Amino acid sequence: MGKLDEKKKQKRETLLETAFFLFTSKGINDTSISDIVKAANMAKGTFYLYFKDKFDIRDKLIVKMATQLFQEAAVGLQERQLQAFSGKELKTFEDKVIFLADSVINKLNEDKRLLRFISKNLSWGVFQNVLMTEKDEVGGFRFYDGYLSLIEDSGRKFRNPELMLYMIVELINSTCHNVILIQSPVTLEELKPELYGVICDIIHRMELA
Repeated sequence: MGKLDEKKKQKRETLLETAFFLFTSKGINDTSISDIVKAANMAKGTFYLYFKDKFDIRDKLIVKMATQLFQEAAVGLQERQLQAFSGKELKTFEDKVIFLADSVINKLNEDKRLLRFISKNLSWGVFQNVLMTEKDEVGGFRFYDGYLSLIEDSGRKFRNPELMLYMIVELINSTCHNVILIQSPVTLEELKPELYGVICDIIHRMELA
């Protein structure tokens, strides 16, 4: 990457980071493009080189942060699989999906600001962007490719794998929000076994005989 490209990338990242701070501190409705560029110390014209409007930068943030969440979970799964010799191997497809889910949930529990931002703004269209994000945008990583590899390695067939993944992510998103933020109606540790049981039920329901 040349110096010019690197500078453009840095400006885009600065705008994303600034928007995230303002969106999570002031709220999207109370944040203007002028607020973002002023805080980022950039001209408004620079903003429009990278984003259409504040809702476009919001969607790009969701893609970026959700993909990073999934990427960290996938790296954790790879590391766990390397521990097979120690008796900690995750053998079934369900085990691997629940491991990924648990990693994402724990990260959201650690970063409640990120949880609030994602849970409020995750939509089907944005979720598809997370699944299909070009590898170059996220350091050579695309979560959906890894997900399909898990299915292939399992030797099992599922109808509409994309829908199955969406249902699992949406289930996690909707059930964990209040539990993590206000410990209602149960604690996170009480929720997890029930949630993971439902995830297994979704997988079994979507499996082709």
